[in-house]
Amino acid sequence: MSVHIIMMLIPSMYIHLIDFFSLNASKVGLVFSIASFCFGIGSLPMSFLYNRLGPRKLIAFSQIGIFASALLVGLSNNIIMFSISNILLGLFASIHHPVSLTLISEVFEENISKANAFHGVFGSLGVSLGPLISYFALMNYSWHHAFIFTAFFNVLLIPLTLKVIPNTDKIDILKIDDFNNSYQNSILKIFFMISFVVGLSFTIFNTFIPSVFSIDFGENSNSIVSAILLTGFFGQILSGYLGDRFDRIKLLSFVFLLLLPLYISIIFVGKNFLIIVSVLLAIIMYSIQPLVNSIIKDITPVKIRSVVFGLNFFLMFGLSGLAAYLGGIIADNYSFKLIFPIFSLLFPIGILLLYLLKEKRRVKSKC
Repeated sequence: MSVHIIMMLIPSMYIHLIDFFSLNASKVGLVFSIASFCFGIGSLPMSFLYNRLGPRKLIAFSQIGIFASALLVGLSNNIIMFSISNILLGLFASIHHPVSLTLISEVFEENISKANAFHGVFGSLGVSLGPLISYFALMNYSWHHAFIFTAFFNVLLIPLTLKVIPNTDKIDILKIDDFNNSYQNSILKIFFMISFVVGLSFTIFNTFIPSVFSIDFGENSNSIVSAILLTGFFGQILSGYLGDRFDRIKLLSFVFLLLLPLYISIIFVGKNFLIIVSVLLAIIMYSIQPLVNSIIKDITPVKIRSVVFGLNFFLMFGLSGLAAYLGGIIADNYSFKLIFPIFSLLFPIGILLLYLLKEKRRVKSKC
């Protein structure tokens, strides 16, 4: 949950950070893109270390690092310090997802979609708390305090992690030969392209929906966004329920189909309809991750799964951070709302890739 809070702090204070550092939207977007890249790239070595060290040590190490780096962000008064400390924050926060998701896939052999959905509900809670913490900090203190509050929240989680997180059986150390299966690699190539599409759309929604609301609703926008993002847990629950009963690839294709008109509509709707569209977006967007995480279990053996989770996370939240910079350029030259219809082009591409993934697996099953 704390990692998801961190993900939403800069987006929730995007316009305030533009004013504080006297930057334009694209430059703040560039800082967020670099931090997001580190948020993804740091997950890659942890994917390999999972097999050697286990989840308990890695998650506790992540929380200690988040405490120190979030505190540094909170103490920053210039853009250089802010950027460097956010890079460190991204690196430490990146440990969480590949480790926790691999742990879930090992512990829950059945009902994997429900398990991922339960994990995702707390993620949705964190995502909704990010704007709320930002709103509280901005109204009563300054943006710095949002990061300071989050830093000390992580300190409270460390004893809980050491007590609750189990140490799993060690898995054989990965070798290059584990990735020599040409069929497996062809499946993974298609899947990783889907991950990138998902990541770009997630980055656009999470980064720029707070700014869209800030322009239309002013100072109260973060509390509204927080309530909207909280509805994402309905999508997580529904996804978990349906994902264990129906074909997950088909479900994800249907989700992309629903998102296409909603992204396009953002530029056309007024205030009231903006809230309705955003609630639907939150519910549908957050139904994606349990499906993606469960598909990984379907297409990978246990030995390489932590690496696939790490690469998936890097593409979804690291490399896709490029969307924050591109979106900032669109906002500087046109408007925040125009970002959404432009990036709606991702969804037809995603549907095509899911069809190719489905066909690839179907051909194999016939052999």
